Amino acid sequence: MPSLNATRSLLINLAICDLMVVCICMPITTGNLIYKAWVYGDLLCRAAPFIQALSVSASILSLTVISVNRYYSLHNPLRARSFFTHRKILNTILVIWVFSSGICMPLVFTNRRDEIGVGPADDVPLVFPICREVWPREELKQSYNVFLFCALYCLPVSFNVVICFLTVRRLWRPTGTLSGALKENLLASRLKIRRTVAQMVIALVLLFAISWLPFYLVDIWIEFHGPKSLRDEEPSPLALQLRAFSQWLSLTNSSLNPICYCLVGSLYRSAKEMRSRYQKKVASLLSSSPSEKSWLSSLPEMLSHGRSVNSTIKEPDLATRKEGNNGRSHSCRSLV
Repeated sequence: MPSLNATRSLLINLAICDLMVVCICMPITTGNLIYKAWVYGDLLCRAAPFIQALSVSASILSLTVISVNRYYSLHNPLRARSFFTHRKILNTILVIWVFSSGICMPLVFTNRRDEIGVGPADDVPLVFPICREVWPREELKQSYNVFLFCALYCLPVSFNVVICFLTVRRLWRPTGTLSGALKENLLASRLKIRRTVAQMVIALVLLFAISWLPFYLVDIWIEFHGPKSLRDEEPSPLALQLRAFSQWLSLTNSSLNPICYCLVGSLYRSAKEMRSRYQKKVASLLSSSPSEKSWLSSLPEMLSHGRSVNSTIKEPDLATRKEGNNGRSHSCRSLV
């Protein structure tokens, strides 16, 4: 099934995004919350936010392509078969990573390691390292956060919700009366697999929407309505708690996605079982009537007879041709 192969390639790309979050972003975020200071240097200060935003962008765009793939596989299977080839899927994944890198690239240049003084004004301050975003103007930072919220959450999530709704309406609507037991069983097996894939995609989209919505809302609220002390590296306890909770909830998305990936293994096992059942059903139906059974039994003899006939009418080689010519000339001389 080419559509399932395309879905599998996109799910592998989605799993790579989850591994990036789990292996890089989670340990750094946990350490920063524990130490209350940035101890990872300037390089990771620039790389960690970029990798987190990059993985989020690649994840939601991969989900969007998966939703489109499943939609076209239902509404126009022939077009989906020719469009979602393995090479085109790989090119699509490459475009996803390049586009996501371009959107998140400003985070590499605006994040930097800085040091602030903590302590009484008349005493020697205690140097406290932090990692923060430094923009030329505060309006640019606000505009960029709103842009990320619209480009990486609102638009793709809304699009995925619409596509999933259309897919569900197509899959779960009542079907007409089917003629023939073989056709009915085959369509029922295919419908079961397609419904399983649709449920998995819907679960992934809902997990992404629920996990990342508080993070974006808290960030936008901090930028526009948060206390001034938060922007001066003196955040209030409420802001710290909301920020930590929303970030924890967003990172759990990468931990919950593998639960949905488990459906893929059962999906392909179901596909193999469906294929074996289909072959057995065809064999049993064809062997049920005597005429079809005799025709099937005589098929190997017909094929072997065809091969023997083809072998006897091959073009003679050069030696045989010469021998035949000599025989014909001798017979002509005898006639003369």
